Amino acid sequence: MQKTKVTLIYWGLCLFIFLALIPWIFNPSLALHSIQVLAIYGGIVTAFLGGIIWGWEEESASSTNLWSAIGFSLLGLGVALISFINLSFSLILLALSLQVFLNFEKKNSSFFQVNIKYANARTLITNLVTICCITSLAFLYNPYT
Repeated sequence: MQKTKVTLIYWGLCLFIFLALIPWIFNPSLALHSIQVLAIYGGIVTAFLGGIIWGWEEESASSTNLWSAIGFSLLGLGVALISFINLSFSLILLALSLQVFLNFEKKNSSFFQVNIKYANARTLITNLVTICCITSLAFLYNPYT
């Protein structure tokens, strides 16, 4: 099961990288759509991560953690919706929400604490997706585009 989770984590990263590279390769109108899709996809991933808390083992599934799960899911929805109003803020909120969830998972998930390969993959992927957000922000504020 751990191997499957790690593999799927890396496959999910591929879409983030692809969407972050499109603006630098193709025309500016496609670029903005790509960045917005990245933000929406990131919001979906954040909501999904919040939902996995409900599947944690009994000792990790406290009522506080379950309320946090709802909060992360709503945060993911917020990231996706804000991308239609303010794309830059949406990307910043996405990067922050993924980092906050990673820290939450480190402290509260027994699976994360026991499975070092999974923990390392989650940490790496979260940091790489954050870099994708920063790369997309750099494109938005690039004076040469």
